[in-house]
Amino acid sequence: MKQALKYLTHLCVLLLFVSFTAFAQQQGATTGGLSGAVTDQTGAVLPGATVVLVGPQGSRTLTTDSLGRFAANGLTPGFYDVTVTNSGFKKWESKHNEVVVNVSSTLNVSMMVGNVGETVEVTASAVGIDTQSTAITTTLTDTFYNSVPMPRNVSAIFYAAPGVAAGQVAGSPGQIGPGQANPSIGGASGLENLYVVDGVTITDQAFGSIGTYNRYHGALGTGVNLSFIKEVNVKTTAFEPEYGKALGGVVQIVTKSGSNHFHGAIGAYFGPGTWYASRFQYYQFGFQQVTPPSTLSSPQYDAVVELGGYIPHFQDKLFFFGSFNPQLNQTIMQANPGAPAPSVALGPLTYSTTTMSWAGKVTYKIGAATTFEASSFGDPSRHNTQPFALGSSGLASYFPQTTASNWNYGSRNSVARITTAVTPTWLVNAGFAYNYNHFDEIPATTDYGITDASANSLLVPGASVTSGLGAYEPSTNDTWSIEANTSKTFGFFGQHTVSLGYAYDHTNFNDRPSRSGQLFPIPGHNAAGQDLTTLFSNFPAGAVGSLTNAIFRITATNSDPTLTQTDRTCTQCPINSHGQQIYASINRGTYKGLVVEALGRYHTAYVNDVYQMNRYISINAGARWEQQRVAGTILSYVFTGNWSPRLGINIDPVGDHKSKLFFNFSRNFWAMPLDAAIRQLGNEQDDTSFAFAPVINSNGSFTIIPDAAHTLNGLPRSTNSSGVISKFGAPSFASSTGEGIIPGTKGQYGDEYVIGVEREMTPSIVVKARWTDRRLIRIIEDIGSQSPEGSTIVPNFNGGIANPGPSTDIAVNEQSVKYTPAQFAAKNNPNTVTPATYVPVQPGCTAANDTFFAIGTFFINGLNQQVGGVCILNLAQADAGPGDGIPDGFVRPVRRYQAAEFEVDKRFSNHWLAVANLRWGTLYGNYEGAYRNDNGQSDPGISSLFDFTPGILNLLGDQFANGVLSTDRRTVGNLFLSYNVGTDTPFLHSLKGLTLGSGLRGQSGVPLSLLGNHPIYLNQGEVPIGGRGAAGRTPSTLQLDLHTSYDVPLGRFTEKYRLRLAMDMFNVTNSQFELGRVQYTQTPSSSVGVAPPLNSDYNRPTAFQTPFYARGSVRLEF
Repeated sequence: MKQALKYLTHLCVLLLFVSFTAFAQQQGATTGGLSGAVTDQTGAVLPGATVVLVGPQGSRTLTTDSLGRFAANGLTPGFYDVTVTNSGFKKWESKHNEVVVNVSSTLNVSMMVGNVGETVEVTASAVGIDTQSTAITTTLTDTFYNSVPMPRNVSAIFYAAPGVAAGQVAGSPGQIGPGQANPSIGGASGLENLYVVDGVTITDQAFGSIGTYNRYHGALGTGVNLSFIKEVNVKTTAFEPEYGKALGGVVQIVTKSGSNHFHGAIGAYFGPGTWYASRFQYYQFGFQQVTPPSTLSSPQYDAVVELGGYIPHFQDKLFFFGSFNPQLNQTIMQANPGAPAPSVALGPLTYSTTTMSWAGKVTYKIGAATTFEASSFGDPSRHNTQPFALGSSGLASYFPQTTASNWNYGSRNSVARITTAVTPTWLVNAGFAYNYNHFDEIPATTDYGITDASANSLLVPGASVTSGLGAYEPSTNDTWSIEANTSKTFGFFGQHTVSLGYAYDHTNFNDRPSRSGQLFPIPGHNAAGQDLTTLFSNFPAGAVGSLTNAIFRITATNSDPTLTQTDRTCTQCPINSHGQQIYASINRGTYKGLVVEALGRYHTAYVNDVYQMNRYISINAGARWEQQRVAGTILSYVFTGNWSPRLGINIDPVGDHKSKLFFNFSRNFWAMPLDAAIRQLGNEQDDTSFAFAPVINSNGSFTIIPDAAHTLNGLPRSTNSSGVISKFGAPSFASSTGEGIIPGTKGQYGDEYVIGVEREMTPSIVVKARWTDRRLIRIIEDIGSQSPEGSTIVPNFNGGIANPGPSTDIAVNEQSVKYTPAQFAAKNNPNTVTPATYVPVQPGCTAANDTFFAIGTFFINGLNQQVGGVCILNLAQADAGPGDGIPDGFVRPVRRYQAAEFEVDKRFSNHWLAVANLRWGTLYGNYEGAYRNDNGQSDPGISSLFDFTPGILNLLGDQFANGVLSTDRRTVGNLFLSYNVGTDTPFLHSLKGLTLGSGLRGQSGVPLSLLGNHPIYLNQGEVPIGGRGAAGRTPSTLQLDLHTSYDVPLGRFTEKYRLRLAMDMFNVTNSQFELGRVQYTQTPSSSVGVAPPLNSDYNRPTAFQTPFYARGSVRLEF
C-alpha cells in the first residue's frame, strides 16, 4: 500500500506540474496534423484568412496567425478537403489531402486576387515532409496495402518499410523463433521491437514478440486483425522522446474510426491449397540424420464484417466502428518418406488454427475541444490436436499420436483516451490501456518426450525418431498502463513546441515450464550402488530426491561408426535392433521452479522541445527517462539511471516546407522482457546428463525407469579403437537460485546517428536519402565465473545477470594448466588410470584438480577432435566471488549496424501510387541480441553466450570474435506500384474501377557458418569454427507479386454500394530460393567429452521461399 501511495503521489505532482506549465503541441498516438502558410502570389503572408478542413468526423475552422500560418492537430487519419477564403481573394480549394499519424503534413496556400465567389481548385496535395521532426517513419495506410499485393496479416505490411528484413534465419529445418511476424529492424534481432495499437502495447511481455509468443511454437497471433487497421507506421530510427523500450523499431498501428457517413463491408478471402504450386521438400535433398516433414500447402480462409458510422441524433459527435474477422489458417503436412512407417502411414495431415478476431471503437467529441476515444480488440485462437510436426524431427515417430497436443492462445486489449485542447495552443491527453495474453497446451498422452538418435552413429547414418510431446510451456500475463502528456505552443525567440509526458506499465506474468511424463525423484546412487554425490562433487544440496521432469535422448554408447555395433562395454545397456548398445540421458530437466510468478513495473517520462528558430531551422531537443523493475518468485531488481538524450536538427534550405537536411542523435534503452525474471529471478533449478538404461519393448518403444537401479553415471560406457575405456560422466546442474541480477547492473542501450535529406520533387512525390549508424553500447546478459572446463570440477560459482565487458570482475580467476591427450597418455594409461595411480601430467596437477576424472575422458571441439584437459591449480578459491582485481576474460559485446537508405514515395493521386526503397548496409559484431539465430535461442537477456569465461582450452572457439552476424543482408529493396483506372484514363476508361498493383522485393543472402556444439550445454549451433560467416552466404532472392481488383458496376446501386472482386498472386515466377542452410557440424551431444556423430546433414537447406500461391476475395462495401 505504501508503494502504491508513493506512486500515486508522484503522479499527482506530475499532473499538477503539467497543468501549470506551458508546453507545445504534438501529434497523439492515433492522430496526425495538417499545417501550412497562406500567402498571396507575391509571397506576402495573409493573416486572418479562414481555413476550413472537412474530414471523416466533421469539419474544423481555423484562422491564420500574424505570420499567415495555420496548424490543425489531433486530426483523425484520413482524407481532408481544405478550403481557404480571405477578403479580396478567390476561394482556394484542395481536395483529398491525406493526414497520417504522428506527422504534421504541410499544405502551403497561394491565393489569387479576385472575387471570393470565384473558386481556384488546385491539384497540389499535402506534402509528407515534416520539417519540424527528424524521426524516420514509414507510413503505410489502408490506401496503400489495399492497392498492392499483400498477405492477410499485419506483419506482412512491415516489410514494405525500407531495410526491414526477416528476423530469423533457420539453422535447422523448422527451427522455432520469431518467424516472419517479427522482422529485424535497424540491425536488431526480431525480439527487440515495440508494437503498439492505438496506444496499447501488444508486445509479448516475456519474449518481446508481437502478440503471442511461445518458446516451443514461436510467434503465434498478432493480437489485431487486418480489417481493423487504418494505418501502420514503422519507425526505424530517430525515435521521438515519447517512444522507446526498443533497440529495433517501433511499429505503431492505428485502427479505423467511424465517420459522419455509415460505411461497412461484408467480404470473404480464400486461398485454397490447390492454388499453391508444388514446392521443394526436404527429403529431396538427402537428409540422413533427421527426417524433416513435408509442407504441402497452407490454405487460408477468412471472412470480414465491418460497420462504421455515427450514432443517430449524434452526427458530428458520436462515432463507432466494429469488425469481426473469423479466420481459418491451415498447413497440410506429411511425414518425410524416410520417417518411421507409422508416421508415413498417416498421409497428409491438416493442422488448423481457428481465430475469431474482433474489434470495436467508439469516438465521442464531447465538445469542440475534447474527444474521448475507446477501443477494444482480440484474437482468441485454437489449434486442433495433431502429432507434433515442428522442427527437424517433426512427424518422425513410431508412435506419432504420443507426440500430439492441442493449444489455444490469444490476447484481449482495451484502451481509453481523452484529449482536450485547453486553448488552441495547449493540448492535454490522458489514457488507460489493458493487455491480456495467454497460451495453454494440453498433451494428448503422458508419455515422456524421447528422441532416439542412436542410428546417427551407424556407418550409413539413420535419422532421429521421436515419441512423446516433450517440453511445453503454458503462460498467462496481463498489463495495465496509464499515460498522461501535454503540449503547448508559445513564442520565445522563435516558436517553441514543448511537450512532456509520463507513462506507467504494470505487468504480472504466470509461467509453467512443463515436460510430458511423470515427475520422478533425482537418484542418489547408480546401478552398482555407488553414491553419486561421492563420485561427483557437483551435486547441489537437496537435489537428490527432488522431483524432476525431463526429456530424454537415446544414444549409442559408442558413437564411432566402426565400433558402434560391436562395443559391449556397458553391461547394463540394452541392444537395439541395429546391434548397438544404447542408453537414455536427460537432455533437460527441471526440479525446482515449475510454477513461476514474475512481474514488471515500468516508469517512463519525457520532455521535448521542437524549437523553430525561423522558417529555415528547427531543433528537436529532448530527453527520456526510464526505470524498470523486474521480479521473480524470490528476487527483485530495479534498473535505474536510464536517461536517453535525443537531438535533431532540421534545415529547410528554401523555407518552403518542401525539403530538409537533417541530423539526429538518440540513445535508446531496451525494456528487458520478463523471460529473464521468470528463469533467473525465480527458483529454476535444472538437471541434465543423468544416464539411464532404458527398457526396449517388443513394439520397439522405450520405457525409461529413471531410478537408481537403472542409473549409469560413473559406470563404464564404451571402449575406443585404442582400447581406452570411457565412463558415463557426471550429471550437470544449473541453478538461477541466488544468482539474480548483480548489483550495479544498468539497462541495455544503444546509440544511433542519422543524417539525411528529403525533397518534394513534384506534388505528392518525395525522395529521401539517409545514412544510419547504430551501435550497441551496453547489454544485459547472464554471466558466469567458470570456464567451460572449470565448470566440470570447480565447486565454486559466482554469476547472474550483468553488463559483461572487458573490465568485468566478479570472481577469482582460475589458475589452470592444460595438457594434450598425448601428454596425458605419456604419463598415464587412460584405460586403467585411477586417482590412486595417477601421475601428474603437468606441475601442480593432482587427481582432484584434473578434469579427466570429472568427465571420464578428454574435452572435444566442434569437429570431434580431442583437445585434452586442464588442471585447476587453485581449485578451492577459483570462481568464488567477489572479484580478485583481475578481469575475468569477457570481451566487449559488439553489434554495429550501418546502412544507406534511399526512398521514393508517391502518395495516391492521379490514379496511381508508388513506394520504392533500397537499403545497403552491414551488420557486424559478436552479439546478435534478444534472439540468437545461431542456436535458435529465445532467451532475451539470459542467452548462453556469456555463461562461461573463455578458458585456456578455447572450447568456445570464435564465439567472442567479431564477424558478420546472422541477419547481415547487404542489400534489401522494395518496389510497389498501383494504378486505378478512371474515366479519364486513356484507352482504358471503359474499365473504370480496375486496379492493378505489383510488388517486387529483392534481398541479398545471409552469412553461413560452421557451428559446433556447446562443450558443456551440448546444444547445437553455439561455437563458430573459423569465424562467423566462414562458410559463405545463401543466394540472393527476388520475388514478384501481383494484385488486381475490379469494382463491378451495380447500376443504380453503384453510388451506395461497391462490389469488389480481387485476386492476389504471390511469387508469380515461383522462385524457391534457399533462405537458410544447416550450419551445425555435430549432432546433439549426450555427455561432456563424448564425441557425437558428425552432422552429415551440414549445409543442406533449412527453408525456402514460399512457392507461387494465389488468394481471391469478394467484398461488398457500402
